[in-house]
Amino acid sequence: MLKGNRKYIFILVVCFTLLIVLQWVSPKPINWNLSYIKKDKIPFGTSALYEALPTLFPSQKITNATFPIYNILNLQGIENHTYIIINNIFRPDTLDTRELLKFAAEGNSVFIAANYFEGKFGDSLKLETDDYFDLGNSFNNDSAAIKKITKQYDTVKINFSNPSLKNTTNYSYVKGFEGTYLKSFDTLKSKVLGLTNGKEINFISMKIGKGKIFINTNPEAFSNYHFVSKNMSYVFRSLSCLPNQSIIWDEYYKAGNDKSDSPLRVIFNNPLLRNAYYLLLLSLIVFILFGIKRKQRIIPIIEPYRNTTLQFVDIVGTLYYQAGNHKNVADKKITYFLEFIRSAFQVKTTIYDDLFIERISNLSGIEKQKVHDLFYYFSDLSIKPSISQQELLKLNRLIEEFHKENKR
Repeated sequence: MLKGNRKYIFILVVCFTLLIVLQWVSPKPINWNLSYIKKDKIPFGTSALYEALPTLFPSQKITNATFPIYNILNLQGIENHTYIIINNIFRPDTLDTRELLKFAAEGNSVFIAANYFEGKFGDSLKLETDDYFDLGNSFNNDSAAIKKITKQYDTVKINFSNPSLKNTTNYSYVKGFEGTYLKSFDTLKSKVLGLTNGKEINFISMKIGKGKIFINTNPEAFSNYHFVSKNMSYVFRSLSCLPNQSIIWDEYYKAGNDKSDSPLRVIFNNPLLRNAYYLLLLSLIVFILFGIKRKQRIIPIIEPYRNTTLQFVDIVGTLYYQAGNHKNVADKKITYFLEFIRSAFQVKTTIYDDLFIERISNLSGIEKQKVHDLFYYFSDLSIKPSISQQELLKLNRLIEEFHKENKR
């Protein structure tokens, strides 16, 4: 098989090698995905902030939460902790929302930076956001989009309302910044900490039981792109509102979090391996199609087996009839009929007494006299050394009448 396909294998290997070389030498485009994952060093990852946490919260334990809030907080004895969640959208379910609010009410702190708050959590705290312009994922794998949107939209300026935190000049953002602000929230429980463009509220703290929940609507400010810029102090001042206690860093509610358990996730996360995988699949499909066209043989038509049972019975019957051995035929018919009686009525057929005749009559629903005549005719024929054709025909007639009148 390999001899005839060597040229195809050679072409496949050459194409595969060229693809790997081209991918290897080509410059890698900047990944503008809004991932907010601590390990990502892309513009909108949070590796820089995560590495700075020991400086922001000295001598405090930092725990990574890779499971839903319910799984993390549904434990006894979690005290003096701060839960930090940064993502584009925060949409926990009912159980997660209940545990997070309970966690805050017991004296802990929660810091959430997200553009949008949806589901039970947003409804519970009456949170509704709006933005100046929704950039979405327009930066995804397209650095040219940055320049276009930079020229198209005005700069978003944010600052703190607290005089002790407020910067002398506003923090300016433009690239990948939606300018989200709080359209509505529970004003009775909340304290305003920051503003967008000097008028819209983007940073608040809410009193929940013994603890607090901090809501910030600009997660982009905490990403690598803006953290390592001149706006670094905004991140430090925002997190300075939190108490110095142990940190639970969320890695579950992330836009870029890969929750897939598929063993192929390593291949699909690497552009080189992903392209090679697709090329391999395409090559196999082409090879199979050409192989089917060239080597498929004609499938022969196989005739189904014929049922020759009736033909066999007819031949055997003809042989017996031609031999004139009516006694042998009668004995076999009586034997088969008695086997039918034993299996159908579950009775012994050794003695044809009155009790036997009555039982067969009751079970079959046939007149007692007819049953009596049939079985006593059996007895007469069994003691004769030979019988005539008329006697054989009478035996056959009596058996057929029994079958027709049988109610079972």
